[in-house]
Amino acid sequence: MRFFQVATTIVLCLNAWLPSLAQPSAPVRVLVHPGTELLQIVHLLSDTAQVAESTYNAEVIQYFAPYRRHPAVLAARHLSRSISCDYPVRLSWAFYGFPNLKLATMQPEHMDGYEQEMPMTEVQAYFRQCLQFAQDAHFVAFYQAHAPQYASWVQEFETGMKQQKLLETIDQFYRLPRQKTVALTLGVLNCGSYAMSDMRGINPKLPNQYTIMVSYHQLMLSRDTLTKAPHFYPTIQTSQLVWHELGHTYLTAVFARHQMEIKQLAYLAQQDPRAKHWSEVRGSWSNFLNENVTQAVTSVLKLRAGKITRAEAFAPDDFYIYSAELAEMIEQQYKQNSRYKNFEEYFPVLLRDFAKKHPATAAK
Repeated sequence: MRFFQVATTIVLCLNAWLPSLAQPSAPVRVLVHPGTELLQIVHLLSDTAQVAESTYNAEVIQYFAPYRRHPAVLAARHLSRSISCDYPVRLSWAFYGFPNLKLATMQPEHMDGYEQEMPMTEVQAYFRQCLQFAQDAHFVAFYQAHAPQYASWVQEFETGMKQQKLLETIDQFYRLPRQKTVALTLGVLNCGSYAMSDMRGINPKLPNQYTIMVSYHQLMLSRDTLTKAPHFYPTIQTSQLVWHELGHTYLTAVFARHQMEIKQLAYLAQQDPRAKHWSEVRGSWSNFLNENVTQAVTSVLKLRAGKITRAEAFAPDDFYIYSAELAEMIEQQYKQNSRYKNFEEYFPVLLRDFAKKHPATAAK
């Protein structure tokens, strides 16, 4: 009997200390999504949208020049919300089924507040016009003709990630499984990078995944020009994009399981005007704190990889207002300490010590 008690204890300890073996991480894939290209091509032709610049722009304009007065292009110029680096291109995964492109009926649930950016009926109608544009302007033929170029971008980016050990480094830091497949979407016309943690609202027809848009404009550190051929070779910005956006894939589940502790810190969004403003911008205090923790981890990883100095890692930021102090705490308490089996075990400690630095003040 004694033997079985000891054996059972060993098994329980192994399950506790080796979660990554018990729960393998979901895969990460890199691609150029046809729906994103379709939407950004319409936006480029509209002359009213923010887009990245490269020789690819000229190829787009030359091919699609006869369709600059297409109803979809004209509609893009008169949407109720101006087209930005983020919206509505973040919804481009509503297009699916390439080469027989289809459009999903988007649902307001699971949209992380983006259903309020523009009436969903307006977005759906606009996307139907873009789908018609794809048929009328022979978008599939354009995409297929550029498939070798897209494949070279994917290879460049994947090679860069391997050379810099980006996935290996972040896996070793969090020591948590990624719960959903991650799609890193390369956007040659995109001027902003972002992540979408839930696809159920954008496209209920597809398996749920974590989608990250990698912006060519940001990858090039805003030095993109119309005379330069686009490449997705690694730059000093690659680690920031991948580690920050991929960090959300680990933290989404952690934050969901620790909402009670996070809500107990929500008083900061009332007593700190900056926290109040950015919490409203990001949709909630929890979302804003998530951004700060993710950036804090990213800074620690970049510091450890020799990509930035300590002064840069712990420098104040106008948006990530808590990331510097969180990064210092993580560097001292977690990164240099093997007592925690993974980041989730350490997370309550981080929240507790963060609360001590920012006690609630009595209302005047």
